[in-house]
Amino acid sequence: MTTNNKKRAHLVVDMLYDFIDGSLACQNSFNAVKRSIEYINENPDQIVVYIADSHPRNHCSFIENGGIWPPHCIVGTKGHQVHEDFYKLVNRPQSRPNKLNILRKGENPSQEQYSGFEAKSRFAVKLGEFLISEGVTDVIISGIATEYCVKETATDLLAAGFNVFVLKEALSYVDEKGHNDTLKVLSERGVIFI
Repeated sequence: MTTNNKKRAHLVVDMLYDFIDGSLACQNSFNAVKRSIEYINENPDQIVVYIADSHPRNHCSFIENGGIWPPHCIVGTKGHQVHEDFYKLVNRPQSRPNKLNILRKGENPSQEQYSGFEAKSRFAVKLGEFLISEGVTDVIISGIATEYCVKETATDLLAAGFNVFVLKEALSYVDEKGHNDTLKVLSERGVIFI
């Protein structure tokens, strides 16, 4: 599937409590967490980056502010946190969530941000810049939700010239039909499912 001179990164997209068992709980979320962790442990040589939705209380995507979603991933709440299994069950310490590898998106209250491509580290380094600086050519994605943040992140990575792979069994989704339709769209755009 890939040659030895290609460097790979695994993006764990929005594996956060609000999308797993909170205000925006998605289908297949617990299985997605489990499969993502298994993949990380099976591929210890890959860089792991966690993309995290991170909203202020007045975010425009919330229903009370004119958006379409219930409040979610509000800074300082449990729903904003990466699922604890990534801290407890990932074998390699540097592959667990930490202050260097959690990149946040959606911090601007007046802007919706599904894609993780512009997500920033606490040092203001954007995902695309980070991947390029690390020499990454191949990006593997697991996460939530297929129809929104996974789709937009994969699309932006393809447009930027990365080879994009998606862990089909490590996806969670709002709606099964939407999930299946999105997989078809991503396949047509050049995403490879593993």
